[in-house]
Amino acid sequence: MSANDLALAVTVTVMVAGAAGTVLTSDVPRLVISLGTFLLGVAAAFLVMGSPLLAVSQVFVYVGGVLVLVLFALMMVRRSGDEKPKVATRHDLGAAVIALGVFVLLAAVLGPVAADPTPVVTAPNEVGAILLGPSLVAFELVGVLLLAALLAVLVIVKGGEDS
Repeated sequence: MSANDLALAVTVTVMVAGAAGTVLTSDVPRLVISLGTFLLGVAAAFLVMGSPLLAVSQVFVYVGGVLVLVLFALMMVRRSGDEKPKVATRHDLGAAVIALGVFVLLAAVLGPVAADPTPVVTAPNEVGAILLGPSLVAFELVGVLLLAALLAVLVIVKGGEDS
C-alpha cells in the first residue's frame, strides 16, 4: 500500500465518520460540525487525488459558504428559553429506499469512469475562462438559487411561529 493509498483511506474514513455523524445525531451543533468534517474530508480527497483547485473550491464554496449559511440560518431561528435546537430524525423505509436508489444510479453512471479513469489536466485559468465566459450566467444563477433556498428556509421556519 502506497502513501497515496493510505492518505486516501484516511480521507475516506474522515468522510464516512462525518457523514455518519450528520445522519445519526439529532443535536444541531453536532450535526453542523459533522457536516463540516465530511466536507473537509471531501476537500482532502480532492487534494490527495491531485486536484488542488477542486480542494480549494470545496473549502471556499461548501465549507466557507454553505456551512456558514446553515450556521446563519440556525442563528436566525428563535428558540424559547435555553433549549438546544434538535432535529427530529425519522429513519424510515422510504428514505432508505430512496438512498439505495440514488446509490444504484450513481454506481451505474460512475462505474465506467471508475473502471478506466483518464485524468484531464485543466489549468486554473482555463477553468476561470469557462466560468466567467459562456457559463457566467449559469454560475451566477446557481448563486441566486442558493440565496433563494436560504430565504425559503427562513420563511418556512419563521412562518410556523406565532408573532
